[in-house]
Amino acid sequence: MPRVILAPFKKFKTEGEIIGRLLAGYSSLEVGLMHCVQMGTGGNLDPVLKKMFGVRGEAKRIKAAETLGVQAYRKYRLITHFRKAIEAMRHCLLIRNQYAHHVWWDDFSGKLAFANLEELAHTPHLVIKDLTDLTAFHADHTLLESQEAYFVYVDEYLAWINFEGRKKMKVIQSNVLGLPKRPAKPPLRRK
Repeated sequence: MPRVILAPFKKFKTEGEIIGRLLAGYSSLEVGLMHCVQMGTGGNLDPVLKKMFGVRGEAKRIKAAETLGVQAYRKYRLITHFRKAIEAMRHCLLIRNQYAHHVWWDDFSGKLAFANLEELAHTPHLVIKDLTDLTAFHADHTLLESQEAYFVYVDEYLAWINFEGRKKMKVIQSNVLGLPKRPAKPPLRRK
């Protein structure tokens, strides 16, 4: 790979590692959501997998999971938890998408800079001669750690709902997982 692609992540190695885990780990959250819905709807994986992953796009997958799971979790009086988990998933998707669809560089601020090139592309009145008009955001270690902690929380929360649903269905006697403590919703980015 050309050095220029890796240059900001060589300097901001810790930040790059966390961003990599968020990008790669998001799919694990989708699988956790799928299993949560699977258990809530009776345990049959086939229709849940096909409904969620038969469409392209993460937002559509969350919507499909929500549509399938709402009725089931309402029946087991877990609808509030399920809706909170769906809301948290959507926030994780916003975090993931901003990192997946942005460009990265070292702007010498001491923080890893990123921006969305589509911002400039969608300004028809502006003639683009360089990238200085991009709105730069920053990802620092503290922000990224809070986002990663939120991803971990969502993963644990989905698993807890899954097991709590099984307990209410009398598939298992007790939920071996504790209800995870909800952290503050992390911001998407910093200027």
